[in-house]
Parts: sequence; C-alpha cells; structure tokens
Amino acid sequence: MASRFTEAYIKKLAYKWERGLLTASEKADFEAWYNSHNDEQVEMPSNYDDEETIRNRLLDRLVSQMNAEQTAMTKIRRKPAIFWLAAASVLFLMLSIGAYIVIKESSDRKKELLTKNNDINPGTNKAILTLANGRKINLDSATDGALAEESGIKISKKANGQVVYEVISGDDVKSSVDKGKKEARYNTIETPKGGQYKIVLPDRSQVWLNAASSLKYPTNFTDENRIVELKGEAYFEIAADEQRPFLVKSKHQLVHVLGTQFNILAYDEEEAVKTTLVEGAVRIEPASWHEDKTHDQVILLKSGEQSTVIKGKTSVAKVAIEPYVSWREGVFYFDETKLTDAMQQLSRWYDVDVVYQGEVPNTYFYGEISRTKTLSAVLAILQEGGVKFKIDKKEGSNTLIVY
Repeated sequence: MASRFTEAYIKKLAYKWERGLLTASEKADFEAWYNSHNDEQVEMPSNYDDEETIRNRLLDRLVSQMNAEQTAMTKIRRKPAIFWLAAASVLFLMLSIGAYIVIKESSDRKKELLTKNNDINPGTNKAILTLANGRKINLDSATDGALAEESGIKISKKANGQVVYEVISGDDVKSSVDKGKKEARYNTIETPKGGQYKIVLPDRSQVWLNAASSLKYPTNFTDENRIVELKGEAYFEIAADEQRPFLVKSKHQLVHVLGTQFNILAYDEEEAVKTTLVEGAVRIEPASWHEDKTHDQVILLKSGEQSTVIKGKTSVAKVAIEPYVSWREGVFYFDETKLTDAMQQLSRWYDVDVVYQGEVPNTYFYGEISRTKTLSAVLAILQEGGVKFKIDKKEGSNTLIVY
C-alpha cells in the first residue's frame, strides 16, 4: 500500500495533519499510509489527542525508510530538496529522490562552516520617528521617557522597545476635532533593515513593524475613519471602535477593520501583497476596485485566511498562520518556503545584500529558527541541506553569497 504514496506527498500530509489542515480525502490517505508498514494496524485516533505518540512513530518510520534507502540515494544525482527544521532539537528531514536524511545539529560541532570573524548579529529594536514638524528622533539611542507632545498627545518611549501615544489634554484634542482635517498632523515611524519596533497608537491599537518598514499615522484619530499607511510588513492588533473603522493603506490595496488581529506584507520589492487574518474580520479592496468598482474584487477575510493581491487580482486561501506572524515572536517560521524567500527574510533582518553565484538551488524549507541567532548560526543550520553560504563583510556593506 505504501508504494502508491510518494515521500513528498506523505511529508505534505504530515505537515498539514499537525496543523489541522487535512481534507477528508487527505486524512484517509494519511491514515492508510500510517498503518501500512506494521503487521498489526493501529488506527489513528479520531480526535488525534495523542500527538506526541504519533509524532514519534512518524519519525521512527521516516528514519527506517532513510536507513533502507540511504545507499540507493548516494548513487543518484541529487534533485530539488525539501527540508524540515524542527525547532527544539534542530532536526532536519530532507526529501531527496525518495529518501529522508535526518541530521541532528550538535552543540559541539567540530566543523565550523562559517567563521565567526565574519559573523553578523541579529536585528534589534531600532527605528526613526519623524514628527509632524519634521523633527527626527532616533529611537534606539533616545532615552526612555517622554519624547514630545503634539496637540494634546504625549509621545513616550518605553524600556521594552515601543513608542506609546497617550491623550493628555481633552481640550486640545477637542480643538483638533473641531478644526477638522485642516489640522491633521502626521507622524511616521520607520525601521531600517536589521530593525523592528512596536507602536501603541492614540486609540490603543498596537502595531509591530518588521524590518525595512514604515507606518504613517495621525497623532490623533479625529476623523470618522482611523487611517494609517503601511510600507513593508506589520502585525496589527486593532482596538474595537464600531463608530470609526480602522483602515490600512498599503501597496495595491485598502484593508477595512473594526477590531481584529492581522498581518500585512507589502514590500515594494515583492510582487504580491499578502494579508493574513488571525482573528476577527477584514475587508480587502484592491486599488483597482476604486477605478472600476467590480464587486467580485472585494474580499471579506475570515480567521485563518490569507488574501494575495497581484496586479490588481485578489485570491484567498486558508493557511497556517504561523509562518506569517511568528516573526513578531522572534522566530523565522518556514512552511515550504523557497530558498529565495528565506534569503529575503535574512536580508532584511541581518541587513545584508544577497548574491547568488550560479544557478539558484530549487530548495524549500520547513521549520523554525530563532531570530536571536547570529547570521552564521542560522546559515549553519540551513546549509545542512546542501546549499552553501559565504558572508562577505566590508565596511558599510555586508553581502551574503549563496552558491
């Protein structure tokens, strides 16, 4: 029975099973494969309660297959690979022409593949805050405490790497509301490559900015809508206010929110704009919709769904949300992530330019790696899959070479 299942398909099913994304037919296939290698069948629990037992059995089976096919694999030229990087033990499962290679990353590795002299530290909490009057504040060097006051709003830097806006004068705020849009005052917070920052807006909404991103917002929401503008990537936790919807403008789209949590990825250098909804509901309007008002272009996202806007066209899919939001928790989370996409993430977080020598390997990664690791530590893990890296560190410019 097992012969009708390819390892690539079983790997996909195992990954989807762990995240509760199996369809009915996929569940049937997975149960059939799971039971196919033992003389005595043991049915998969209908509620999948005993996950640890199942994981251990799956791993034993994969290792068994690896041992049986390792010799054959070495005689065949390597083809595109898929890697699973397990977080706790840094365990890899590499799919290559019908065989899994299991590699355990040891803490006492004798072979250093990347020299520490060329190492690059991970990103930190750093950003530039530009006030309405044009004054720029370097947040990573500014002392904790009050930074400025604008129109009855106190702007403070907290010790845990965040900027907080607080209403301190009701009279000044009321005056701003009475004067309307003419007196709208905007601030912008911008993170460089290798930086991240959190901001608490005047309405108590919270925004986490990823590296190489910016957010423009009014110092107080005095209009009927709460409107901000995003470039790059950010995670939003929006304070509920039924009278004033929250709107996020980004490349190629407008997102309408009432009270919810979601992530938007909208970098200029990437073709697709992705909005991933964690909870609540948001409405996605592609920029082209405002030109022709085609109703089927407007999308209402549900929890666990992701919209993708490319060249004015919108699509929706149910996804595992972790790969798109785990950066906020300090984790690179790879979910069948292409090598080029993984390198883009490293480029932003470690502030390096990525250069490919020769053909770009057709490689995909699964798993988690801490964003607190140095670049060489991350690369030492990734290159177990056969991809090689070199860090070229020069004054004012760092390059990551992939070959």
